[in-house]
Amino acid sequence: MKVKCPKCGKEYEFDREKNKKMPSFFPFCSQRCKLIDLGAWLDGDYKIESPLKPENTEDSSQ
Repeated sequence: MKVKCPKCGKEYEFDREKNKKMPSFFPFCSQRCKLIDLGAWLDGDYKIESPLKPENTEDSSQ
């Protein structure tokens, strides 16, 4: 199976039949890309900018 790293875009091969366990950095191509992505989350680079709709909140189920 060919997988594309969500951080750097590098395409790499992953054989699920041959490797029974997923790599610890999956779906990234390396631990480095995984840590760069984690840093982006911690810095607040990723955010949801649209406001929540009332039907998507916990209070709307009552």
